[in-house]
Amino acid sequence: MQMRYLNSCCVAVVLILACLPRLSSAVDFSALTTLAEGALVGENVDTAVPGFEIRLLQNGTTLYHQAFGDWLLDRPARVDSSTKTLAGALMMSLAETGESGFSLDSRLSDFLNEYDTPTFRDITVRQAFSHTGGFEGQGATSLILANKNISLRQAAQWISFKPLTNGPQGSTFAYGGLSMQVAGAAAEVATGKRFVDLFANRMTTPLGMTSTQFVAASQDNPRVAGGVESTATDYARFMDMLLNDGVDRATGTRVLNADSVAEMLTRQTNDAQPIANSPTGNNRYGIGVWLDQYDQAAPAVDVLAAGARGFHSWIDDSQGLVFTFATDLTTSSNLELLSSKMHAAILQTLVPGDFNFEGEVNGDDFLLWQRGGSPDPLSSEDLATWEANYGNPASSATQAVPEPSASVLILGGIMAVLCAAGAVRRNVRNRFAI
Repeated sequence: MQMRYLNSCCVAVVLILACLPRLSSAVDFSALTTLAEGALVGENVDTAVPGFEIRLLQNGTTLYHQAFGDWLLDRPARVDSSTKTLAGALMMSLAETGESGFSLDSRLSDFLNEYDTPTFRDITVRQAFSHTGGFEGQGATSLILANKNISLRQAAQWISFKPLTNGPQGSTFAYGGLSMQVAGAAAEVATGKRFVDLFANRMTTPLGMTSTQFVAASQDNPRVAGGVESTATDYARFMDMLLNDGVDRATGTRVLNADSVAEMLTRQTNDAQPIANSPTGNNRYGIGVWLDQYDQAAPAVDVLAAGARGFHSWIDDSQGLVFTFATDLTTSSNLELLSSKMHAAILQTLVPGDFNFEGEVNGDDFLLWQRGGSPDPLSSEDLATWEANYGNPASSATQAVPEPSASVLILGGIMAVLCAAGAVRRNVRNRFAI
């Protein structure tokens, strides 16, 4: 009778454990930390990075947030051209409401009389925010964009005196800020409101981005394509809104329609367009945002906002990731390889053994290991990792699981003791039943 009782206990334990969620420890991002610490001393960069901050989200949940070197958590940084993505989202918001007929395909001349000329008449807001309007691009004089003593409307007037060096509109990709400054002035005329107020009302306030604002050149002449200061937390929340089809996860507030996000993140250029200048060497660009970049060590990120002094944030849609690297102490080009390696390290951490970053560990990964790996050689430790995780899809590696309660742990301990006792009695019985 006692034996049957103990055996029943063991069966009960098995059933209980089968019903309990699978327990796992916190994800170990030591590989990401190693890369970050290496950047402080010049590894994977041309020049050592004195200080920065990394924030990593997956579907809105913070997986990693750490500062390194001469930096503090949520220290404000000049985001430079990452401003373009914020401003692009604002353009999409204004296009949704359509005040005074404002849309991506509105012509600048619909709102700005000085652009109603044969040279400028047909340039659209869409072209202005995808660097295909024909305006002078990178290297353009900053006297207008940095002028604190004029308004955004006056800046647009001054820009109209400059020749259309990369025209006709739509023909050439010329990365720069003049065209966005003009489009910002058009938005002010269409709505009757200052650009900085539109930005606050439609972006930073609904997203709770309390540390994000225009600081260059002035509130009357904000630098539309490069004047924002922000933090890793604020900017990551904005990017996660884009990942989440326009909805802020923290509050459930819809900031943009899903169709607007899709349009913003759709390539507005094509390979046939010549490139007058581009910091990335390509023209894969949406509305104020880079697409399909940083593929040196991992798959290209789907969305990239990047600034001249190193601040950047990217989205990996397939894994639900938002990665933000906050600094203004280096250069964007200095961090491209490092950021791609960090992407690879994150993917390898989330799905160990997935050498080709397809989201699951399978035979294709073994073949890659057998061929020696790419871009870095794969070691015997990598093979062991593959063996340990073979067959695991991405969802199983990062599945959120609750911590076991004290009562469950106590019950499990009692059951384990009972099962052990039952096993001993069975062994004794079997020994004497020969």
